[in-house]
Amino acid sequence: MKWNLTLLLLTVFIAVSQAAIIPHFFTQDDEPAYESSTDLITNCGDDNDLLTIKDITLNPDPPRAGEKLTVDFEGTLKEDVPEGSIVEITVKYGVVQLIKKKFDFCQEADKVDEECPIKAGELVITKDVDLPKEIPPGRYSVHAVITTPEDKQVTCLDGRMSFPRHR
Repeated sequence: MKWNLTLLLLTVFIAVSQAAIIPHFFTQDDEPAYESSTDLITNCGDDNDLLTIKDITLNPDPPRAGEKLTVDFEGTLKEDVPEGSIVEITVKYGVVQLIKKKFDFCQEADKVDEECPIKAGELVITKDVDLPKEIPPGRYSVHAVITTPEDKQVTCLDGRMSFPRHR
């Protein structure tokens, strides 16, 4: 019995020491890794996407826990985005997947005062989001893809954010 306990403790200490050697694998550091919205949000789509993104601006930049985040978006739609379009979102904390979920795009569009079908043409959206101050410190990543019922990709976005430890 003592041998099993010793082996267990040795395994725990090795795992903890590896966490210090391999940063961000078991723990995450305090320093934000990304400086501005140009670092935070990238287009993972291609030229065939229905949405051409001109600009995405965040304020404050980078976002801070416990503050209001304003997102300004500007783009052009090549075609209408119809009812039945889907948003698929994956959220990770470090390497750990927190959420993988599909949403009805039109229900989400209602939250920014848009309604389906969203007509082709220029698109300008401003949205305020209150970020809770209780956001656990660390690095987060978001992958979002919007597709139509005909399986045409509207857009693909990757986002990254770091929240430092509360002081």
